[in-house]
Amino acid sequence: MTLAAFEMPGVNYPPADVLKAYQEKGYLGDVPLAVALREAFAGYGDGLALNGPDGQMSYAELNDKSDRFAAALLDLGLEPLDRVIFQVVNSIEVIIALTACWKADLIPVCTLAAHRKAEISYLGNHAEAKAHFIGVEENFDFLTFAEEMRGEVPSIEHTIIIRGDGPDSLPSMAGLIGGQDSEAAADRIGAMDYDPYQVAVFQLSGGTTSIPKIIPRFSNEYLYNITSWADKLELSPTDSMHAPLQLVHNAGALNAFALLIRGGTLLVSTANDPLSTIGLLQEFKPSVFFMLSAPLKRMSDMGIVDMLDLSGTRMVISPNAARQTEEVLGVTGVHIFGMTEGVCTFGRKSDPQEARYTTIGTPLSPGDEMKIYDPEEDRELPKGEVGELVIKGPYTFHGYYNAEDRNAEVFTKDGYYRSGDLMSVHEFDGEDFWTFEGRLKDFVSRGGEKINCEEVEMAARQHPGIADIAIVAMPDKEMDEKACAFVIPAIATEAPDVKGLMQFLVEKGMAKFKCPERIEIIDEFPQTDSGKTSKPKMKQMIVDILAKEEA
Repeated sequence: MTLAAFEMPGVNYPPADVLKAYQEKGYLGDVPLAVALREAFAGYGDGLALNGPDGQMSYAELNDKSDRFAAALLDLGLEPLDRVIFQVVNSIEVIIALTACWKADLIPVCTLAAHRKAEISYLGNHAEAKAHFIGVEENFDFLTFAEEMRGEVPSIEHTIIIRGDGPDSLPSMAGLIGGQDSEAAADRIGAMDYDPYQVAVFQLSGGTTSIPKIIPRFSNEYLYNITSWADKLELSPTDSMHAPLQLVHNAGALNAFALLIRGGTLLVSTANDPLSTIGLLQEFKPSVFFMLSAPLKRMSDMGIVDMLDLSGTRMVISPNAARQTEEVLGVTGVHIFGMTEGVCTFGRKSDPQEARYTTIGTPLSPGDEMKIYDPEEDRELPKGEVGELVIKGPYTFHGYYNAEDRNAEVFTKDGYYRSGDLMSVHEFDGEDFWTFEGRLKDFVSRGGEKINCEEVEMAARQHPGIADIAIVAMPDKEMDEKACAFVIPAIATEAPDVKGLMQFLVEKGMAKFKCPERIEIIDEFPQTDSGKTSKPKMKQMIVDILAKEEA
């Protein structure tokens, strides 16, 4: 039994008793996501919601335009719980469109602009999407592609241009908004009846080895995830934030709407290269921003970091660069970790320095249940040991969409989600902090000795000649596997050769057998369909390189 008024086929809904337990503990409420956003935006009125190179938008304008676009989508014949594919680059229009879908009770399917026929046709058919949102961009003909997809995905009835100009035969978001009366649209959306226990968004899994899987996220738990994110970062109307994350993907959406539900200003830009980032930071001076280690190091090497005025910046957030943030920028850095399937962890400015530098912080919610399991035996390991992270919690999912076979594999007997991430727990000042130790299969087996790639990568990133590094296993006739390092070189300092990197790592206290025995210089890492670094692709790259050399 669930609490949802209607159970969509293929969706695993949380059991009613589980939801009620979370409600009794104050984690989940019965306010739908659309209602919470609409009320928050109305309260912030003329405050600046969105800013960036392409313009500005107040909360009142965002509320009005999303009301009118929501009404227009319903006028087109779309109905509550219809699915809508998003295939657009970061822009102000994305925020309007996401908000409008939630107000119209439509379900965004959060694909990437970089996805192509294999992904869009599969996901469109799997989700039975009724509409396809695209932008008109210079680097790809989305208009022709969208027409092709209407042939591949029979359920698509509408192609809507939400950014840029297209032919008169296709509706545009701007045109649809312009055709709606503000007062009538507001009344219509205000009268909508939303189910807080219903699906609000179809997010995608990381998809490291295949086309991503669909992850249903529900209205009230997604709202809880958003507000908890805002609380953890202590966001307020005085904050502005730059985060070069994909706005439709989980981390980008949670971050953006956490800021917006607290009345801050979101900086939106289609570009995220180092020079563009520096320009944004110079011009808009955000109080909080995200930064990865590779661009940070490259900006430092280019000598442009000194141009920044960071006097108004209170915090820099990154997956693994808190130490570098403080050393290079002089601003407090904290780590963040999360997965679309559920649990997030955050560092805090008040955490002990060693915890901020070496861990991914503490769970987002008091209701997050995180355990370290022996991946072979499904038993909990003692504190300090490395094992697989398994999770439950008020915003952790209950199964992939329409994927019974996969769901049978990814949950333990007692209902915890197997993350595939290796973690350990360490205590600082009487509190447990979590340390990411790599992926379950992110090891090199060198003659039977296991090399943790994440451990070596973290140490190697301190080398002045390395902007970023990814280590994968390469085949070897004698040792079975050896470690190959793909290195993005720093600009100001020459990247090390194998001998130089080994000397550096040994001086850091690392055993020689763990050191990479081959280095491949690369401009950028290959990406998965969801925009993450793809180690499987790098493994195939080195296999192909070795085959050519042997030939």
